[in-house]
Amino acid sequence: MTGLLGRLANAGGTEIAADGEPVYIVRSGATYRNIRARDVGNGLFLIRDGVRNVRITDVNVEGGYRVIENSALERGKSADCVGLRVRGAKASGLTRSFARIRYASHDGRIEDVTASGTLTTGARDLPVGIAFADTAHDFTLERCTMRDFRWKRKDRQYWNGDGFSSERGNSGLVFRQCAAWNNSDGGFDLKSTETLLDDCVSGGNARNYRLWSNIRATRLTSVEPHKLGGIGDTNHFAIMAAQASGEPLTIHIEHLIVRSKQRWPIFDVHDGAARIIIGSHDIQVPPGTPLVRPRGKGSVPGGVQFAGTPPKL
Repeated sequence: MTGLLGRLANAGGTEIAADGEPVYIVRSGATYRNIRARDVGNGLFLIRDGVRNVRITDVNVEGGYRVIENSALERGKSADCVGLRVRGAKASGLTRSFARIRYASHDGRIEDVTASGTLTTGARDLPVGIAFADTAHDFTLERCTMRDFRWKRKDRQYWNGDGFSSERGNSGLVFRQCAAWNNSDGGFDLKSTETLLDDCVSGGNARNYRLWSNIRATRLTSVEPHKLGGIGDTNHFAIMAAQASGEPLTIHIEHLIVRSKQRWPIFDVHDGAARIIIGSHDIQVPPGTPLVRPRGKGSVPGGVQFAGTPPKL
């Protein structure tokens, strides 16, 4: 790896044949621009130490594992990334993800990124377009599209694979004009708190939106869910309310758009109470489509609250 790094530190517009290795060890204050690469390993850009004010722009990747990896050099250490800016990237044929952001990384912005995965079969490599973990917080994603992050497993196993994901401990995430298409599980699979979905679209995923905590949304569009395989539900929204303590988990959508030719449930509510508040709506689905389908002990006390006239389903 050392030789590859030395040769390609200033590769500029030259196409990099990464041969499955990391190429750039990210440094504070650095700008990485106009980069073409193929067959990338676990991080074309590897953040393995605490860094600040990194810029990554105009990147094109064909094939490989992951474009941006945030993983500390030593076990038990952290590699916080503060003020990361990613803008203008395209990546295709990724087996794992475009980016994983971890530790207490914060105050980042990822804009104008389009990435696609492949149908993977590994036992452990859960594919996710952009994933947040640990206590990463206060990131804005704008005009990002993640598609085809799919994980083929045995028929009686759960086929994971998400467009965007966040974990408990993440907070302050904003998804603005982002889209998730044709992933094998969730388009947006979000456990983070203080999360805003602003004019986002999700379609062709087994669960277009899989929401585990209180969510506020401006305009959300859900288009024809599609189950690739394995066990698990198929729906427009999976509301995972089991962790709600005291008050019901609250989902507030100012304007909801739903399009489907099949009777997929609009809201599956799992194992707890949820409060669902909808402002205006534009719902075009077949007659008899369930508005709410309880799963386990899931419920919506008082029913879905619409600001205007409820849809006729």
